Amino acid sequence: MKYDYQYKITFKLNEPFDINYITNVCNQYPNSKILVEVQNTKGISSSMIRQLSSNVAVRIAGGYDSERISRYGKDLHWSSNYYNEAVIYTRNETIKIMEEFEKIESGLNKNWSDIQKLLYVYDRLKTGIMYDPKFEQKLSSEIRSLRGLITKQTVCAGYAMILKEFMDRNNISCEYVEGHTKIDNNGQRIGGHAWNIITIDGKKYPIDLTWDNTTFRSGKSNSFDWLGKDIPTFSKSHHPAPGEKTQDYEHTLSQIDPQLVKQIYSQMGVGRARDYRSTTYYGTRKDGSRFIVAQIGDNTINNTTYYRYYYVEISKDGKKQLPLILYSDTNVTHLVDCKNFGKPIPPNYEETVDNILFSRENIADSIAKKTYYIGRVRKSEVGNKFQLVSSYQEIPKPEGKRNLFVYPTKRFTRSDGSVFIAQQMFYTPHKANGIDVMRYDIFEMVNENGKEVLKRNTVFTERNFFKDNRQSMIDDYLSRERLDRKVGEAGGYIGYYDANGIRTYNPDLVKFFETSKKIDIESISRQTQQRNAPVIQIPTFSELKSLASKYEIFIDSKDPFDPDASKIKIRDIKTGQIQEDKTIMDKAMFANIWLTSAGVKYYQDETRPGENYAFNEPSEELYNTICKELLNECKSKDVIDTVDLLRNIENKNTYKYNKEIIVNLFRTPYQTELINKLFLQSLGINQQSQKPESLYTMSYAEELAFGNGSSHSKGK
Repeated sequence: MKYDYQYKITFKLNEPFDINYITNVCNQYPNSKILVEVQNTKGISSSMIRQLSSNVAVRIAGGYDSERISRYGKDLHWSSNYYNEAVIYTRNETIKIMEEFEKIESGLNKNWSDIQKLLYVYDRLKTGIMYDPKFEQKLSSEIRSLRGLITKQTVCAGYAMILKEFMDRNNISCEYVEGHTKIDNNGQRIGGHAWNIITIDGKKYPIDLTWDNTTFRSGKSNSFDWLGKDIPTFSKSHHPAPGEKTQDYEHTLSQIDPQLVKQIYSQMGVGRARDYRSTTYYGTRKDGSRFIVAQIGDNTINNTTYYRYYYVEISKDGKKQLPLILYSDTNVTHLVDCKNFGKPIPPNYEETVDNILFSRENIADSIAKKTYYIGRVRKSEVGNKFQLVSSYQEIPKPEGKRNLFVYPTKRFTRSDGSVFIAQQMFYTPHKANGIDVMRYDIFEMVNENGKEVLKRNTVFTERNFFKDNRQSMIDDYLSRERLDRKVGEAGGYIGYYDANGIRTYNPDLVKFFETSKKIDIESISRQTQQRNAPVIQIPTFSELKSLASKYEIFIDSKDPFDPDASKIKIRDIKTGQIQEDKTIMDKAMFANIWLTSAGVKYYQDETRPGENYAFNEPSEELYNTICKELLNECKSKDVIDTVDLLRNIENKNTYKYNKEIIVNLFRTPYQTELINKLFLQSLGINQQSQKPESLYTMSYAEELAFGNGSSHSKGK
């Protein structure tokens, strides 16, 4: 690209953008091409650019500043003027770019800290701009500039340029970095790449938005892997060019704690409103029938990743039928990515997805089995090879998997004909600021700029609106405008619609869900350090078995029934040595509690009584389910909920001894508090805020969980 101009107006870094001066120059030279050069767009709006004449172009230097031009310009194979000309935009291009900046920045809260602003922008760019699958066919200036904001497609240099511009606009120091991903044995640099280094509170943090977009495209919906990557790993795959500002990454860069990233992101409520245009798949079956499916989440359970899908059938006349929420362990997002980038797709894979997995017959079969789990297309695997199912009858849907996905779901139709589907994400109310609240995910196809886009809103309320059939509740309380507004206003808290049709809000919940509070790295790190104990990892099932075979519980007292916990020791079975390491002691104690709790039957030749039942395959599946549920409880309530676990276990695990084992685990206050402490410490929480509930006996536990002292049977 070559841009010729007669007059050039340059604004230095931090110099105000004088629109009146530019307008006067344009009036003096109405027939001349004028170039306006700015270092970044800080303080510039789309309305300002609209005042310029059509003969004005704007150069937004950003990462392609004068220093970079002088350092690299002559070495580039495509043009010595590339860095100068690639970031020159027409007036109309500049207006569109500025509008995109303003659209995203409208969601920034002025109270937020730099890390909050970064996380918000990073998330929007990661999910809203895709790596261009046809980048080799594009002009470099199209994909290595701010134009990706307009096209919604770019490459690494474009991601890094766009992110830097956002940071510059918001007074956050950010470097645009060029370099390579590898250095071979001969010292040759391989794999050109671009990324960013951001400075917050005097510390430099490396981030790679491009590679997090790649992770997002692979089906992992909430990835911040390359924003909180440890420095040794980052430095091995990111080698800055010799002239870049920051060198010696091992000694100059710091890592943002990934747990802090997740914690801050969660408190901000950014993910409570999202669209899924980049994870939407349009399927066509052999009979010509069509459907739309969008991946709307993923979750790993017992080492298997399951994907949540919004599904809607398209009728012959093009109308959308009522939507469904489906679950599968087939990753359709990865299929979309392979198609976009020309990556190899296994033979017949896409056809099997279209005609079998998402066939009307397979979906009807799942519904008949009282589940929305539709299975997977892979029938069996040997190494990297696998077979595909040839009919929906071959898709296994074991009861254990069917019971994982029983969230209450309901579809609603407003008076204007718009349809949305809502899913209740908690089986029972959860505590927020000491108040019971329900969480719902609401999905709706909306029209944005002439295109249909699937949107999700996560909302919180004290009432179960599934039981409220008032049309006014659907039209007003759950209106499209109100759902969008409440995410920004109150972090998704929508109050409730009382019997008189009055919107009612609890001020304590308004405060709890409010997302404009400032959170910075240092303050939340200090809070975490105050709560933190050395983090103890929950043992894997194989580690649990190993610990139970090596260590035993020893009561260091003449009275074996002495309740003094300090007398309970852990010793090596072979050597008799008392274990002093507190971390090993707690984990070994847990292993022994599991052994006695899950070892419901004994064999004569067992090394330790009950070990065969305690460590068989059904027990492993139950153990993984229990660990997942207890961790989720600790995250949301700061305490394990033993009663809730017992109440819901049959919906999550089918092992016939599951309730008996749970009651055994939490039979005494000592065991219950030890397990509670272990799970809290695995999350870095040092102090118990609440006392966990002991279950004592089966009859006592069932009274707590189900009431009336009656036994609980499935389906009642």
